[in-house]
Amino acid sequence: MWPYEADLVAPGPPGPTARARRRALVKIVSATPLRVPSEISVVEEAESAAHDLSIVVGGPVYDFLHQIGLVRPSLPNVLRRAIAAVAITWLPLLVLSLKDGLAVGDRVVIPFLYDLSMYGRLLISLPLLFLAEIVIDPAIRRAVGEFVRNGIVQEKELPEFEDVLHKARRLRDSPILELTLLALALFPVFLFQREWGAGVVSSWHTTSRGLSTAGWWYAAISAPLFHFVVYRWTFRYVVWALLLWRIGRLDLHLMPTHPDRAAGLHFLSLTQARFGILFCALGCGFAGRIANSLAYEDASLASFKVLMGAFVVLSVLIALCPLALLAPRMARVRRAGLVEYARLGTQYTEAFDRKWVNTAQSPTEPLLGTSDIQSLADLGNSYTIIQEMSIAPITKRLALQLAVVAAAPLIPVILAFTPTSEIVNALVKMVM
Repeated sequence: MWPYEADLVAPGPPGPTARARRRALVKIVSATPLRVPSEISVVEEAESAAHDLSIVVGGPVYDFLHQIGLVRPSLPNVLRRAIAAVAITWLPLLVLSLKDGLAVGDRVVIPFLYDLSMYGRLLISLPLLFLAEIVIDPAIRRAVGEFVRNGIVQEKELPEFEDVLHKARRLRDSPILELTLLALALFPVFLFQREWGAGVVSSWHTTSRGLSTAGWWYAAISAPLFHFVVYRWTFRYVVWALLLWRIGRLDLHLMPTHPDRAAGLHFLSLTQARFGILFCALGCGFAGRIANSLAYEDASLASFKVLMGAFVVLSVLIALCPLALLAPRMARVRRAGLVEYARLGTQYTEAFDRKWVNTAQSPTEPLLGTSDIQSLADLGNSYTIIQEMSIAPITKRLALQLAVVAAAPLIPVILAFTPTSEIVNALVKMVM
């Protein structure tokens, strides 16, 4: 209790009224100095801005989903949206195909329940694209925060760093760009209709009289929704690439002798590996189309080998592009490091030579146990690290990991449509 509180509250002999006591208490509280909270430092403010950055949460579509309750501000609600997407895109196709007798049977070559492409696109790829939000977004927040926590962005550059983050958020929330993506998703539906037009073989979405009821739902709802999610992720990927490019233009404090051989930016390689889930999701849709061609159109697996290889290679190249944008900056750091440490090496080796080799009189300290030789070796190790420094935070392991993830959906297709004898022969050759 305050010193005067007992006197003001406790009962006593006749004196001031209760109202007078309250007035006196108010005067005491008013006279007591308030403790002003300490100001937030520039570094803490930058760390907070990095923690609040998201390439997923934002934009008019996300705001709309929040208003209707499909997402919550503090939780991406991936499961709810994935279930809702399947309920909107795949489930009505099943119901309408059953109604028209096109879900199973021999009325068409590809009944709906036998359409492998729909499984790959709407039941695997689409939920994976929603799941990618909770896989990628936290990693991006941590990576952007590392620039501040590790001192790569120095205090004098923090205002410009926050401006870069603000530009990324503003681009992410652009209603014009997101509505343009929605228009692009709907554009082929009403003009060309080539995706759901008559194909090589009859299917559940196209009959001799044109699009079936399920085909119209697919053309108007399912396909545009899937395309929009893909386009939206493409746009978010561009936002991430631009963010890295703009950060790379700042006066970063990069160390060419950093043991990660990437001047301290190896953490970006770990972050970029998370984007593999996007290429895995796209690979599922791609694999479903190939499986349909192999199963129902008498296509050969050999005819798709080049296409599948191109998909994997292109996926890896696209996945590594944002990191490659840092190459000019890191190349300058490597060149400067080689020059500076070469100069330092010259100075040190000359001093070492004068002291231990080309000397007119014996050194005053014993050679055995001297730290000069160890320092010479350490200097050589530092120069070797700079020579081995990568000009981009890209590693062989990252490239291999992305290639494996992108190729993963194609492996079941290859195994399913490769004769058993060929698989056995390949295994025997590997063992032998």
